[in-house]
Amino acid sequence: MENQLGPTERKYLLAVYLTLNEMGWTRLKKISNFLRVKMPSAKQFLERLADAGLLYYEHRGGISLTPDGKRIAVSENARFNAVKIFFCEILQLSPEEADEAAWNIYFNLSENTVNKFSDFARFLFEDEGKEIVEKFRKFLSQPRKKLAPCPLTTHIFGAENTKEHTKEEAEK
Repeated sequence: MENQLGPTERKYLLAVYLTLNEMGWTRLKKISNFLRVKMPSAKQFLERLADAGLLYYEHRGGISLTPDGKRIAVSENARFNAVKIFFCEILQLSPEEADEAAWNIYFNLSENTVNKFSDFARFLFEDEGKEIVEKFRKFLSQPRKKLAPCPLTTHIFGAENTKEHTKEEAEK
């Protein structure tokens, strides 16, 4: 069942999981607010997930996960958090930026890519990778130098059409 879910269904399943209250249920409005979508859109996907047997959903009632839905949502949450931690701890984004970046790209990555992402993040937190992370942190704290042109861009467009940019110029 998990492999048959599209990115949007996986996103909604994770949103249900993350918005559950201490009693184990949530509401349509809470999910639509969490995902920043209109309630009819959220309702449509929640009904699909209910039809697939992944959550219990009654019109104007509470929403909760079935055992299968919870298993998938817990797995999605762990994988999502691996991507988020990578952004936060390795790339040094703020927690808010890391969360937004993870929500924007996680559901567009293939399962294999997410697994490799997770493995790489785990590697960087192990002894061998800690030195790499520390070097990257030092690199980030240094003043920016001009970026060299991308060799691929130079090859495709020619050197005369390639302009060197600094990060400051790009932010203007």
